[in-house]
Amino acid sequence: MKKYLAVFFLLAAVSCAKFDEMSKNPYALYDAPSEEYIHPIMFKTQYNLISVFRSNTVLLMQYGVSTNSEVSSRVIDNYNIPEGNTDDVWADLYLQLGNASAMYDKALKEEDRPMQAIAMILKSFLITQISDTYGDVPFSESCGLAVGSADKYYTAYDTQKDIYRNVVIMLEEANEILCELDRSNETSDAVKRYSFSPACDKVFGGSFDLWHRFGNSLYARVLMRIAMKVIDEDGGVLELGDEKWESVSVKSKLSELYSNFENDGADYPQMRSISDRPLVPFSDQNETEHTPFYTITSGNWNTVAVSDVLCRWMLDTNEFYDEDLELKYYEWKASSKGGHIEDPRYDCWWRKVNGMPVHLQNETRAKFLDTHLSSSGNSKVGRMVRGKNADGAPEPSGITGKVYDLQNAPYYALMQFSELLFIYSEAGARGWIGAVSGLDAYTELFKKGITASILEWNPYVDENSDEVVAYVSYCVSQQNYSGTPFSSENALEAILTEKWLANFFIGVESWCDYRRTGYPILRTDGPAAANNHILPTRMRYPSDELYRNPSSYPEALNRWLGGTNNIQTDVWWADTAESKEIRLKGRQ
Repeated sequence: MKKYLAVFFLLAAVSCAKFDEMSKNPYALYDAPSEEYIHPIMFKTQYNLISVFRSNTVLLMQYGVSTNSEVSSRVIDNYNIPEGNTDDVWADLYLQLGNASAMYDKALKEEDRPMQAIAMILKSFLITQISDTYGDVPFSESCGLAVGSADKYYTAYDTQKDIYRNVVIMLEEANEILCELDRSNETSDAVKRYSFSPACDKVFGGSFDLWHRFGNSLYARVLMRIAMKVIDEDGGVLELGDEKWESVSVKSKLSELYSNFENDGADYPQMRSISDRPLVPFSDQNETEHTPFYTITSGNWNTVAVSDVLCRWMLDTNEFYDEDLELKYYEWKASSKGGHIEDPRYDCWWRKVNGMPVHLQNETRAKFLDTHLSSSGNSKVGRMVRGKNADGAPEPSGITGKVYDLQNAPYYALMQFSELLFIYSEAGARGWIGAVSGLDAYTELFKKGITASILEWNPYVDENSDEVVAYVSYCVSQQNYSGTPFSSENALEAILTEKWLANFFIGVESWCDYRRTGYPILRTDGPAAANNHILPTRMRYPSDELYRNPSSYPEALNRWLGGTNNIQTDVWWADTAESKEIRLKGRQ
C-alpha cells in the first residue's frame, strides 16, 4: 500500500483561486485551510470516474462496444480485462481518500465542524466507490493509520460490510453537524458560517446547504446499495457497533429519508431538482481543467461504438440476420412505423443511429464494421458525440441534429438527481416505503425519474416538450420489459432498466445496480464472452499488491475470494439469491 497511501497527494495551495497554479506542482504537500482541499478532491475524483466510465463501464454495461478487431486485443466488452484497467480506481481514488482524511484532520484542528462534515461526505463517497469496485479493501488503516514501520507499510483489508457500517456512521454524523449549522442563528467558533469561499468549491459555490443535500442523497444510495443484503442477512437491521449510532434499520431509514425528500424536511434534506446535483466543471480553455479526453484523437475516441442493446431501448429498430456472419443485428427505422418513441437523450450521447452487437469474435467484429458502410465508405455505426463547429455550436448529427459535446463537456455530474427518484421508486415497488408502495405512487416517481434524466442531458427540451411527454408515456404504456409493458409484475425490471439509461456516464453506478439486482437483464453468453459468461462481479486488486502488502493481501484473498484474485466472486452487498437468479437469465 505504500505506493498509494503513504503520502497524501494534495492539489491545494494558498488560495482556491490559484487552482491553475497549484495544479502545476502535483507532488507538493501544502499547508492549506481545510476548505481549500475541496475542489482539488472533487475535480480529480470526477476526472478519474468519467475516465473509468469511458474505458470500462460503457463496455461492461453494454452501452457501447469496442471496435478494436486486432487479434491480440483484449476486449473489455468480452470480459477480457487488461491488468492496467483494474488499477485505475485504486490508484487514483485512494489518493483522494487520503486528501479527504487530511482535510478532516485539518478541520479538527481548526475546530471547523461544517468542514468536518464535508470531509466525511467526501470520504464516504470515495471509499464506497473503491469498495464497490474491488470488494474488501483497506480503509480503517489506510489513511495515515497504517501498521508497521515506514519501510513496511502494511494495511489490513476491511470487510465491505464493515466499510459500509463506517460510511453510515459518517453520513449520520455529517448530517447532524450540518443540521446543527442550519438551526444556528449565530456565528461562533463551533459553527463558523453559512457558506464559505466559492473559489474553493466550484461545484456547490461554497453552499453548505447543497453539500448537506448531496450528503443525504448519497446516504439514500448507500442504504439502497446494502438493503437487499442486510434484509437477507440481518433481518433488515445493520448493527453499527458505535456508542452513538448503534444500528440502522434500512427500511425505516429509507422511509425517513423519503419523507424528508417529499416534504423538503429539515432532518435529512436532499436534492430537490436537477439544479442541486453535483456538477464538476471542466474547461477546454484552461489546461489544468481539461477533461481526460481533451487530447484524444477522433480515431481513438471512435473506438467505442454504440451497442445495439442500447439502440433497441432508445430507438425504433428493424431486426436483421446476416447469414454470412451468422449474426442477428438491428438497424434504425428511418421512418418509425413500429410505435417506438425515440429517446430524447440519444443525440446527446451518440452520433449516427445504428448499433453494433456485443460479444463478437475479433474476425466477426471486423467483418461487421466492413459491411455496415455508407455508399461513400463511412461507417453507419454510431459513435460517441464529440467536438463543436467553428461558431461554438454543437455539430449536427443523428436524428435531430442536436448534440451534447460529450468529449469535452463543460461539466459532468458526480451524481444525478434522477438517481434519487429511481431509488425511491424502487424502494416503493419493493414495499419498503409505505408512502409509495402503491402502483400509482411508485409509477409517478418512475415517470419523474425518466423526465429528470432527459432534462439532465438534453438542453433543447423541457418537461412539457412533446417529445419528452411522449417518451415518458411510451416507457409506461408501450415499452416492453421482459415482453410486457410496465406493471406491478415487472416494475423492478422497468425501474432499474430506465435507471441504467439514466446513469450513463456516472462512474461505476450502473454496474453496481446490475450486480446488486440483476437488472437490466443483459445477455452475457455471446460467442466471444469470456469469464464463464459472467459479467465481471468486481475488478481485480492491482497486481503489485502482492509485494507491496505481502501480509494483508494474501489474507484478503483467502478470506473471501477463495485464494484467487478473480472477477467472478460477488462483493458482499451483491451476494443475494435474488440478484444471482436474475443475472443467471442472461446466460440462459
